[in-house]
Amino acid sequence: MNRKIFKAENIQQAIANIKEELGSDAMILSTRKVAKKPLDPYAKDYFEVEAALSPQKVGPSQKMESFQKVESSQKPDWVSDVESDIADIRDMISLAGYGGGMHNMVCNHFESVGVLASLLRAGVSDSLAGNIIQDACALMDENMDQGAKIKSLKKFVMRQCLDKLATKDCFTAENRSGIPHVSAFVGPTGVGKTTTIAKLAALLTFQRKMRVGLISIDNFRVGALEQLKAYASIMGLPCARAFSSQDLSNALDRMKSLDVVLIDTAGHSHFDKQKIDEILELINADFRISTHLVLSVTAESTIMKDAASAFSVFQPDTLVFTKIDETKRCGKILDQINDIQLPVSLIANGQRVPEDLIVPDRRQLLKIVLGKKGSKERQ
Repeated sequence: MNRKIFKAENIQQAIANIKEELGSDAMILSTRKVAKKPLDPYAKDYFEVEAALSPQKVGPSQKMESFQKVESSQKPDWVSDVESDIADIRDMISLAGYGGGMHNMVCNHFESVGVLASLLRAGVSDSLAGNIIQDACALMDENMDQGAKIKSLKKFVMRQCLDKLATKDCFTAENRSGIPHVSAFVGPTGVGKTTTIAKLAALLTFQRKMRVGLISIDNFRVGALEQLKAYASIMGLPCARAFSSQDLSNALDRMKSLDVVLIDTAGHSHFDKQKIDEILELINADFRISTHLVLSVTAESTIMKDAASAFSVFQPDTLVFTKIDETKRCGKILDQINDIQLPVSLIANGQRVPEDLIVPDRRQLLKIVLGKKGSKERQ
């Protein structure tokens, strides 16, 4: 038996390569996912699939055809009706654990069951979801039939959600002030500030053709400066550290000919007011620095809210949300925006640099909030 290992970014591509080279009778012997090299920020995970042609007869479960999708025949109307009824029952069951106010709203507006359950499953809080549904129901024509009400409600709810969202692309080439756009990224420990800065630096450098510099004022986390320097070295960007106001002033002076300077700050617990005040004092020392609050969507809603409150002393210009690839409940973003009333500038959806970064518009952000992950910026 002649064996061969095929490498590809995903299983589907590997299978396509196997079929093209070995034919549809090839057998899949093994598959394994190979993790990217940790020291190479441009590396990617990939798959190794071992395949072979066998002279023996192979069963249908071993053939390549088993990987092909079979198109289903057109469903009869009665099947679609039953599926719709089952979906309604599932949605009603999912709402059973919520308070009496939710039950009253469902009883008064039964057409809201499906939409309400979808918002809650996406991670939107029950209070905000309830308010959105109530506002939408108030706009509906009560004389419509049930089907028309459901369609109208969905339209109103989507409009309500979209109206609550705001985005801002802060890093454009329109800055003609003659001084760099200096931005600091602040937020709790472990939300991915350094990686997000590296992704943004790569996007601005290679896609938007801007001159970018990096500064680390993180003197708390072991290896923080080294990590940022490693990214800077790969991209050929200047990188400096600043542990005092004078250090920061000197570093910014050396980078005054650049378009953008991105500052990485130390992550601290949102309960550590002293550490937060130290960072605030450093970046507020007579410098024109905008700040961006970085929050992880994997955190509980109450933790995100507490963190946003603690870091509000920085008066952030925008919100940055990370790790949306690690949860199916991105509806928490809508709650944060509703509470803080700030636009979203960036969305991070993975560990790859620079690919896993989104500069969203409002419609992209709405898709993310509702659980339909957005596509990456392509320019």
